[in-house]
Amino acid sequence: MANNSNQILYCLLGNKIKNSISAIIHNSFFQSNNLEGFYTTFNVNSPDLNTILDTLCKLNFRGANVTTPHKIDIIQYLDSLDSLANLVNAVNTILYDNEKLIGYNTDVEGFMTPLHKKIQRFDDKKVVVLGSGGASHAVLYGLINVNCKEIIILNRTLDNAKQLVSQLNSDVSISCDKLNQQNINSLSNVDILVNTIPLHKTNTILNFNSNLGIKLAYDLEYFPKETNFTKQMKSLNADLIYGYEMLLAQAKLSFQIWTGILPSDDSINGKILSVLGD
Repeated sequence: MANNSNQILYCLLGNKIKNSISAIIHNSFFQSNNLEGFYTTFNVNSPDLNTILDTLCKLNFRGANVTTPHKIDIIQYLDSLDSLANLVNAVNTILYDNEKLIGYNTDVEGFMTPLHKKIQRFDDKKVVVLGSGGASHAVLYGLINVNCKEIIILNRTLDNAKQLVSQLNSDVSISCDKLNQQNINSLSNVDILVNTIPLHKTNTILNFNSNLGIKLAYDLEYFPKETNFTKQMKSLNADLIYGYEMLLAQAKLSFQIWTGILPSDDSINGKILSVLGD
């Protein structure tokens, strides 16, 4: 599908995003809703974010998604944030309107939508979150909002996790520790395990055993569909939420911000799975 002068430009800004399926999702939304729009991806280094935003604003540009590792760094180049993006301190959606760049966060609702289909009450749930980057900000805000019993953050750089915890204003019990095999082995009675780290992409192997008692595992990494993480969780008989489920949920909300239309065509699921594989 080629761009032309009648089509409005949308894009994904990220780094090492060659396996992204965002273009497949959004271009399908444009087609199914008979809208003129073209979505593409741009691999961008952090120092170049301001330059590419300036360039986009000179084109027939309407909106962008933002992914790892730019969800926090992008904020300094935006004109304003909506209330949720400001609270979460992370942006995954940009709207260009009246010559202003406005930042939004659809990751919170995108993350919680598949989770609400599995769990009705959270106040008795112990949750372990792997990672404290931009994606985890939305995860933690969503989990705090439903009053989880306890949240433990494990991150490779402990200082980053401590800084994140210090920014969270919540009555929920939140602690953090370094992400290593020893601390994973010390866990027990884990109701929900959330992975926000690209473990599969970086070929990072962490071992989880049945003693952890993991009931539900949620992997934000979506390519391939079956990552090393989800394969381990299956072997432990944990219930699973796949990364593409969150990706699709947040994409629909981004599309609504840009166009005013919330996509309802679920036939996109088949296209996604055919790309991701079994």
